Amino acid sequence: MQSNDNINDFTYMEQDRPVLEAKLLGGAEYPDINGSAYVYFLPDRIYLQADFDKLPENDQFGFHIHEGLLCETPGGKLLPLPDMYSDKDGKASMQVYLDGATLTQIAGRPIMLHLKRDGEDELVIACGLLSRIL
Repeated sequence: MQSNDNINDFTYMEQDRPVLEAKLLGGAEYPDINGSAYVYFLPDRIYLQADFDKLPENDQFGFHIHEGLLCETPGGKLLPLPDMYSDKDGKASMQVYLDGATLTQIAGRPIMLHLKRDGEDELVIACGLLSRIL
């Protein structure tokens, strides 16, 4: 019989289906960026998993869910997420719990990746909408 010593909160993701997803595409300055974000509803919180490739290499990025309904007019930051960091191959990933957020607050909202300079968010380099998965 297998021991359960290594089971943690992330094991839900192997068995559960996401309820929201976003395909994040690069803008005019970085058209090759490709990313995805998946939101899972767990019994006591929300979990977000994001993966990107073809990012600027070895760089820092701000990552946020915004208040608006379109990438073109995102509104203010609704939910800041931890910064992301790309590796030497231009890849980055994140797994984070969204405590205090509800699915109704974030469904349909833009999720954006910003190039970060001197600790400040600058250019939006990728965006997608968090859509319900039916």
